[in-house]
Amino acid sequence: MKEQTKRKWLTIIQRQQQSGLIAAQFCRNENIGENYFSHIKKRLLNECESNIQDFAKVNIKEAPMSKESMAYIYKNSTLKFDKLPDPKWLSQLLSSLS
Repeated sequence: MKEQTKRKWLTIIQRQQQSGLIAAQFCRNENIGENYFSHIKKRLLNECESNIQDFAKVNIKEAPMSKESMAYIYKNSTLKFDKLPDPKWLSQLLSSLS
């Protein structure tokens, strides 16, 4: 399945979940075949589950830190902040490290 098509279907699945409607009612409202919707949803969820090994295991340890500090420990590296960084910047940094 093409990446653009995956994104489209993941958006549709997310809309169904956020709608509070059961899949059958959502599909009727959106004029989507219920069986096809269920097939695509199952296929994409299975694909996402198979990609779980791509995530890094994180162990959380209690450490004496103030509410304004944090540390990121991965393998043999430690990244410490005395003050909390901008969340967007931190997100970009962690994405680039993985």
